[in-house]
Amino acid sequence: MTDATPKTPKTPKKKAETVKPDADDGIHPLARPFLWLDSKWARRAPFWIFLTAALGLLAWEFFHPRHAYSKWEEIFGFYEIEGFFGFCLAVLAGWPLRKLLWRSEDYYDREGSDD
Repeated sequence: MTDATPKTPKTPKKKAETVKPDADDGIHPLARPFLWLDSKWARRAPFWIFLTAALGLLAWEFFHPRHAYSKWEEIFGFYEIEGFFGFCLAVLAGWPLRKLLWRSEDYYDREGSDD
């Protein structure tokens, strides 16, 4: 038996259309080219880049002869350790600096002089 209904040709499926944001979505037009920075891979990339660079420099230190000026520089990985603790110090110094430099939210809105 044959089917009496004519077959329709198959049409290719359309790709999912991207939704374009409205002009009133609260995003500044000059910020739109940088929205990719909020993606998951863009937030994780700096960690992997710096980790790879640190391990590469540590490996380079193993093969490259050093000319140390002090006894501390003779320790394997001294520059990496020094850089890590220097970075930690810079980050942790932000806490007391914030308490020292902090101003109330209405600091610039207050009337009168603060002398």
